[in-house]
Amino acid sequence: MKCSFLFNSKGILVALLLLCNLLYSQETFSQIRVKGKVIDSHGTSLGGVTVIVKGTTVGTITDQEGNYSISAPSREAELQFSFIGYITKEITVGNQTTIDVTLSDKEVGIDEVIIVGYGTTKKSDLTGAISVVKGKELVNIPVRSAVEALQGKTAGISIVSTGGSPGTAPAVRIRGIGTVNGNDPLYIVDGFPQMDIGWLNQNDIASMEILKDASA
Repeated sequence: MKCSFLFNSKGILVALLLLCNLLYSQETFSQIRVKGKVIDSHGTSLGGVTVIVKGTTVGTITDQEGNYSISAPSREAELQFSFIGYITKEITVGNQTTIDVTLSDKEVGIDEVIIVGYGTTKKSDLTGAISVVKGKELVNIPVRSAVEALQGKTAGISIVSTGGSPGTAPAVRIRGIGTVNGNDPLYIVDGFPQMDIGWLNQNDIASMEILKDASA
């Protein structure tokens, strides 16, 4: 912004120069208020998304409804939207005062972090520690219990009969004998801990997951 004046009166000239400087300062330090909403590719509102003016420390986060409001220093400023599990997006403010954003899901990699019983671990470390046996592999097998139906279905599990009497539970050992405080495994059936599943019909099982390592 450029101002130039030529007056005979020195007082009027000084007053106009001050006004010119004031207008220039307001233009220089003006802020552009931008608001909008952030959703995912399914149209669900995303709360907690980080919104920052790229290259600055100015930022905010979206509320539970995905709404945000932030001040940009100029029309050339870029807003950066980032959230865990989604691809970061950058948008130039331009002449917009309302910017609605859709974030796309990130592709899951082998180093994905997975929540396990007592913490987190990488998927690459966990892959060999869990075996899954589908229910269709256990159907119509002529055995006395669901545990015996696992024999030979997955590596690292030893199932040995402890007697010939009807109802006698077999001994189950996962990767040898070395478990602290007992060698028998703990069974979880639909979220409920069980010491034995001899009562369970293998034809009623949808799937069985065997956690073989400490990481699992």
